[in-house]
Amino acid sequence: MHKNLTIEDIEELSQAGATSVPIPTPFDLKLVTKKIPIKFCEYKISNTANKMLSSESIGISSKGIIFQSLSEFKQGCLLRIWVEIPDYWSRKSKIVEYRHTEAPTFFQVLARVLSAEEILKRGTKYQILCENLTIDGVDETILNEYLNLSGAGR
Repeated sequence: MHKNLTIEDIEELSQAGATSVPIPTPFDLKLVTKKIPIKFCEYKISNTANKMLSSESIGISSKGIIFQSLSEFKQGCLLRIWVEIPDYWSRKSKIVEYRHTEAPTFFQVLARVLSAEEILKRGTKYQILCENLTIDGVDETILNEYLNLSGAGR
């Protein structure tokens, strides 16, 4: 069993430069360590799919996500995130009663940035911690089943 870190512990780790591990959060998101491809951008009407950046999650749950980015986002900033679970539509089609002519490969989440920590010198890479504000109930079920079935975090 591991010790829960306090805010003081986190600050000490940050000052010591220990940034090779995911930064603990001030509240319990219960993130599961799992690399899932994502696309993201700042939430704006003018942002389209071709303006989205690509990355993969470090930790993810229906409550939040942590990932690395070459761009820094300010605390409180809203992000549009596409989570690309393998076989997403085949998983979803077992739950919903409608069909698609072009099966989606991702589900969308609106998230708020809680922190953006610099993880490389000179600000070349950031670790972004987000809290999910909206996630469809069916997509939440699919994500939870995927994380449990894949044995992530065990």
